[in-house]
Amino acid sequence: MAEFLVTVRELALFCHRRGDIDHRFTPSPTGLEGIAGHQRIYQRRPASYQREFAVEFCRAGTPAAGSPAAGPPAANCAGAGAGVPDLRLRGRADGYDRERGLVEEIKTCRIDPRRIPETVSRLGLAQGRLYAAMIAVREDLPGLSVQLTWLQLDTGDEHTLQQSYSREELDAFLEDSLQRYGAWLSRVASRRAARDASLQTLPFPHPQFRPGQRELSERVYKCVHQAGRLLLEAPTGIGKTAAVLYPALKALATDRHDSIVFATTRISGRRAAQQAMARFAAAGYAGNALSLMAKEQVCLSPGRACHGDDCPYARGYYDRLPDALADALEQALLDPEGLAGIARRHEVCPYQLSLDLAPWADVIVADVHHVFSPTANLANRLSEDGRRWTVLLDEAHGLPDRARQMYGAELARADILAARREAPAGLQAELARLNRELLALQKLDWQQPDSHWLAAVPGSLGRGLERLAEAVAASLAQDPFLLQGRPALRDSYFAVLQCLRVLELWGEEFSLQLVRSCERQSLRLVLHCLDPARMLALRQQALHAMVAFSATLTPQQWALESLGLDTSAVAWRAPSPFLAEQLEVVLATHVDTRYRQREASLAELALLLLEWLAAEPGNCLLYFSSYQYLQSCLQLMESRGWPGERRLWVQDRAGQGREELLELLQQERNVAAFCVLGGAFGEGIDLPGEQLSSVVVVGVGLPQVNSANERLRELYQRRYGAGFDHAYRYPGLQKVSQAIGRVVRTETDRGKALLVDSRYADPACRALLPPWWSYRAYTAPGSR
Repeated sequence: MAEFLVTVRELALFCHRRGDIDHRFTPSPTGLEGIAGHQRIYQRRPASYQREFAVEFCRAGTPAAGSPAAGPPAANCAGAGAGVPDLRLRGRADGYDRERGLVEEIKTCRIDPRRIPETVSRLGLAQGRLYAAMIAVREDLPGLSVQLTWLQLDTGDEHTLQQSYSREELDAFLEDSLQRYGAWLSRVASRRAARDASLQTLPFPHPQFRPGQRELSERVYKCVHQAGRLLLEAPTGIGKTAAVLYPALKALATDRHDSIVFATTRISGRRAAQQAMARFAAAGYAGNALSLMAKEQVCLSPGRACHGDDCPYARGYYDRLPDALADALEQALLDPEGLAGIARRHEVCPYQLSLDLAPWADVIVADVHHVFSPTANLANRLSEDGRRWTVLLDEAHGLPDRARQMYGAELARADILAARREAPAGLQAELARLNRELLALQKLDWQQPDSHWLAAVPGSLGRGLERLAEAVAASLAQDPFLLQGRPALRDSYFAVLQCLRVLELWGEEFSLQLVRSCERQSLRLVLHCLDPARMLALRQQALHAMVAFSATLTPQQWALESLGLDTSAVAWRAPSPFLAEQLEVVLATHVDTRYRQREASLAELALLLLEWLAAEPGNCLLYFSSYQYLQSCLQLMESRGWPGERRLWVQDRAGQGREELLELLQQERNVAAFCVLGGAFGEGIDLPGEQLSSVVVVGVGLPQVNSANERLRELYQRRYGAGFDHAYRYPGLQKVSQAIGRVVRTETDRGKALLVDSRYADPACRALLPPWWSYRAYTAPGSR
């Protein structure tokens, strides 16, 4: 049986965590403060004290009943156990003092440690005890003392709990922990053996590969085999989801990696992955697949605090977790409904259960937030547990924009004032102090009346944010229901925490924007992450392999840079499985849709679109670069006489109604749907056959010119010397490609596309669109 690497922290959490879910005793609002707390302790310790003492312990396992006899234990390994895998236990004790015979485990807090539940301290002692047992074996000691030290971050006071153990007690504790963990691993190994056997004969989920799918799958398998990074561009409709999942699954059976994360930017991508895994299961796949959802989407006690005193599914969660894990291990498709059923049977929180299941899942389907966000629990696990994770990044072109949101933050002065009105007396002073810092920003010499940009966050403001976060955390530790019934305080606290996370990552790709209007108390702080590539690269460092795939990753160098992929990454474009004659792309270059020319060309545009709708039957999607532009053109079209046989559908300003439109396109064949380019209506929708006959794109999709995008253009200009292309042209034409990709989805589909803008006459512009498209110039129906 292969050796299994486990950290001391993992082992302690698995075997010795008890009681309720309780988030009050996280060491500190930021990781840096926790590190600083440890350094304060280290400065107080004697010269004989060794900080971050690395230790390792190997325990040889035994084969399952009926297996060939195991050989002798490996060198430096303890005695063998019964029916468990080889385990290599590794970690760093916070401190070890050989002269005093003491192992120390350090925790930080903001309250009197006497208020901390016994279960929390017991877990800390258990972790220290495991370190002590390993050190006692390595140095052949008769016993050791274990000291749990709580450091109050605000006062600097230490509170200690010390217990002494004999060598026999330490050996027994370590053996019991490893035996229990090993027994669980044996169950996991048995299930994975069945999984691997099923993968040996698992067929592709369709009768045959589509053109291009096999080549795509081969490159994915090679990437996983070589622990590489791969950028795949393949046309919409080729079947990318199955083509990348199939080789990744096959590689599990050959021990090329341990787990797969299928990360999506859209709900449609998650559904496609779930459907693909269901087809694999129906074809004989005996592994499992776990779907991670946001907490609010799976919560069984909405409106309650995530605390044992308020939520029955948090109460005693860790006492019931072993049985829930065992139940879940027997399930193949752990979708939200399946998780909810397990959670109800065992009275455990389904969200926390999904996170605790993650290490034991073969495939995890999750939003990109779970992998790349600075707050993501799964991302932390990817970087800590030592397993070989492969991420399959679906619709990869959408990640940079999502990441800008993940690594950005906003804070409104009006919200701080509202929070102060709600807050208990102890917090009002810190909120008032932060308000004064915000008032000071209003007195700066602003570059524009409503906007001012700073390259860095003023130090006094950063300290104000830290003080408020510390004060709220300390109050929460005393009162877990502090934020219930205080929505303004709750939202402001979370906004402050996000600001602090962003400040930890601050670099040249960040900027602070101050925004205000003529209204009172309108000041807002916007922390912009202009280019998230560096943060995405940091998240990727812990991965075994990553495959980023999409229909629109042109130009490839720009896509690689945007995703934080380094120079070792391989980029490949799949040939199109479609014939050029399946999609007729018509260029109407006589209409200038640039912003300053829109009013002058609006009448010409309205006439062009009326002609197109009259000449091209079937459902048609018409995309505009803005909602205002859409409304102006539609009003003029209607005033000239809307074609009566056409069913008109218009996206609302809020961008709602996606499912309504999809249902309409399935049922009718004369719809003209007016949408804004990009977003939910421009990609991630599948409309094969007669559901969609043509698409019109008005303009070249350039992002709005605003101060944030101009800052991004300046940053890219400094880095690459092509600021406009990187900030505007490339992402704009990417949206165009996505929109046109809605038309041809299968080998039998045929359709048309109309591109309206004078810039499509430029070969350099068309070079950024799919190479298999063929073009013809638009001619009015009467002149054909």
